[in-house]
Amino acid sequence: MSEAEDTNTPTPVAPVATPIPVATPAATATVTTGPTTEQLVKKYLSAFTESKTCPDAIKPHLVKFTPQIASACQKASELTPYLQKAYNKGMETWETLKPYKLELLLPSMIGFVMCFFGGSFLTLIAAVEAFKLCGYENALANIKIIIEDVKKVIDVSMADDKKDDDHDGTADVLQVSNVELVKRKVLLILRTVDPVRITNAITAINAGFLGVIATLKLQFAKTITLGNAIADTIEAPIDRYVIPKVEPHIPEDYRKWIRPVISYSIRSVAISIAWFIQRVISALHSALRGGLMCSRNILKYLSVMKIYELDEKDTYMDEVVGYGLAAIGLIFQLTSGFSLPFPLNILLFPFSIVEYILVWFVAK
Repeated sequence: MSEAEDTNTPTPVAPVATPIPVATPAATATVTTGPTTEQLVKKYLSAFTESKTCPDAIKPHLVKFTPQIASACQKASELTPYLQKAYNKGMETWETLKPYKLELLLPSMIGFVMCFFGGSFLTLIAAVEAFKLCGYENALANIKIIIEDVKKVIDVSMADDKKDDDHDGTADVLQVSNVELVKRKVLLILRTVDPVRITNAITAINAGFLGVIATLKLQFAKTITLGNAIADTIEAPIDRYVIPKVEPHIPEDYRKWIRPVISYSIRSVAISIAWFIQRVISALHSALRGGLMCSRNILKYLSVMKIYELDEKDTYMDEVVGYGLAAIGLIFQLTSGFSLPFPLNILLFPFSIVEYILVWFVAK
């Protein structure tokens, strides 16, 4: 074979390897707008009524009023942006008024209310005092932890509400069954929340709450004991001198009720007297604390604002003014019968509700 022919012989080419396609995970699809609050509430309530844990007594009523409850929740959720705007506006106003030292004026106003109306909130004031002793700062720190976790769960849940893994344009949470939706949200919470952190926070808050209730129950028990002691001292002469004179005027069939009725009446009056004494003691305490709080913050405000230079450590003016306010406030409470005049009865109505709730917890 000639050299020319050898040169023209084609050189074999190595085959090029075709790359194997690698499957990449598809991005999670989402819908533009998630389900409404009304739709989710209906599914949650339906899941509860379908479960075995729903009491038979309330199941038909819950099924009947599910649309109304869901509609009310929807309207409440629609108010959220306005509430957020109001909160932001309030914070802006607070920042604007910061040069006027509201952090000193507000405590003085609270002290003034305590001084003149503290007897109307004896349980609430006692609860606040007990709360300070039972770990006020620790409880606040743990409340912030719970709020942070709740916000985190809400954000993750809202993102989950918009998931559309099957790409059909409808949120997945609307396509699963009611029970599956509840399971999905429970598992989401378990994945999002740190169990140790949230457990410690709840335990600390619960310990503080139980400490407050225990303190109030002790105060309640002392008052009841005082009332019974007063009743015991009164019942002896009543049994000796009054009942024998009353019995002849009562038919014989009903005489057996004389002693119990008189005893219960005496004890009711005695316990009422004991509560009045406790209210007076609480009014004295709130008047002293409120008077000093008002006077010291006012004097500090005058000094900080350069209106009147005064060092509270070098003067007795705060005590003189505070005790003077306390005396006037206590006299006012005693003469007014511990009642709230208009319009304070409306302005302080939320505190009155808290007072009733605490009394219910203590008496339960």
